[in-house]
Amino acid sequence: MGKRFVKDFEVNRSDEEIRNIVTDYLSKGGFQFVNYKGEEVWKKGVGALAAPQFMKVNFQNGKVHLEAWLKTAILPGVYCGEMGLTGIWGVAIKKALKSKVDLLINILQGAG
Repeated sequence: MGKRFVKDFEVNRSDEEIRNIVTDYLSKGGFQFVNYKGEEVWKKGVGALAAPQFMKVNFQNGKVHLEAWLKTAILPGVYCGEMGLTGIWGVAIKKALKSKVDLLINILQGAG
């Protein structure tokens, strides 16, 4: 368990470019843009077989704020709380989401 993964960084792109990259990458990856508990986030999965994955990306004038997390399972398909991307608990699903986060950051920074 842990806090959300949070990364702040700058890119040399317009807000429109950032929006297009984020939307293209996450929608092609199976994420949907939803309002989840009052936050505008990208969500993948419903929790029946795997922990739902979340990414929140805010940006303005080339400054990007990215958050990523998973729901914490108490039983198969029963979730409560949030799980960050570090720690031993749920390491395989954390690693999978972290690789998606890292690739998005690389793409935004022009290295993808």
